[in-house]
Amino acid sequence: MARLYFTGIKHSGKTTQARLAASLLAIPYADSDDLVLSLTGAESVREYFKEHGKDKFMEAEREALSAFLNNNDSFILSLGGGAADNAPLMQLMKKTGKIIYLKRNENEMLPVILKHGMPAFLDPEDVEGSFHKVYARRDAVYSEAADLVVDLGPYRDKEETARMLVEKLKENGYV
Repeated sequence: MARLYFTGIKHSGKTTQARLAASLLAIPYADSDDLVLSLTGAESVREYFKEHGKDKFMEAEREALSAFLNNNDSFILSLGGGAADNAPLMQLMKKTGKIIYLKRNENEMLPVILKHGMPAFLDPEDVEGSFHKVYARRDAVYSEAADLVVDLGPYRDKEETARMLVEKLKENGYV
């Protein structure tokens, strides 16, 4: 039984690598955003967050994971980049599986994030400074909670990175 939670900073490759690793390992893959949408009936995570606020979203995120755990023994689940801010969710993950932190260099991440538009968690008046604070806080939480930290560095090739990640999971006895 493998219950693996892929965490990391927004746009660090969690979903891509979770999907590829699950395929290589022939175990189910899921995404926490999809679980939240299924639970809430919302059309998008952004809209749900915007309409109901951060606290309600984090509550839904934990409830969705709890429901998912009732029906799934083995999986790789990719989490949203803000999972670090949800202590009850992080505690549930720690108790029920292995947390894999897909770490990317802070300096690589900001341009990738901004390419997809300005996220609400950044201050438009101080984009770099606010990103540094968010990155430092989330990096500390993920590093502390992680059973395994994998430095992804810049992608050379997504499939090659997934194979390396699967080897690290195997070396550590997680699959």
